[in-house]
Amino acid sequence: MNAPNSWLFADNSRYSTRARLVFMGLSFAIGILTFLLYLAIWYTCSRRSRRQRGPVADDLESGAAAGTERGMSDAAIAALPTFLYEQPDDDAAVDCAVCLGQLEAGEKARRLPKCAHLFHAECVDAWLRAHCTCPMCRAPVGPAAAASSKKEGTTATATPATTATAEALPPV
Repeated sequence: MNAPNSWLFADNSRYSTRARLVFMGLSFAIGILTFLLYLAIWYTCSRRSRRQRGPVADDLESGAAAGTERGMSDAAIAALPTFLYEQPDDDAAVDCAVCLGQLEAGEKARRLPKCAHLFHAECVDAWLRAHCTCPMCRAPVGPAAAASSKKEGTTATATPATTATAEALPPV
């Protein structure tokens, strides 16, 4: 059989078996400690870079990082337009994206002002208590939408003519 030529495994080595075991144990321990040191440095650096980058995008979307509430207030939700849904003449079914049910004639419906998406009033109210965005397109609803329209130079007040036009739009 071929015997290894290494000083560590050779029988005619000048080192005893105990010395060889101690050397292997120390080598293994140094390797483990080096790996743990690497992990500690990596963790510290990644934490520092996350702190410098700022909050995560999900936190910005939910408003938690900015210190605002997650959803809309009941007064802001009540200010959104609500009406009784009437079946259009072309018999196109309109689905509520929150409950996945169809809107039927005579049900209370709510159309979001910025994106004009249509939902059951109860369904979208529950959604808006937890979120500040449209359930379908994630467009901001409420104070964020008003702030963006003021930034663009338009006003948030609606005239009766624009309200009538918004009501006459076909369901999306």
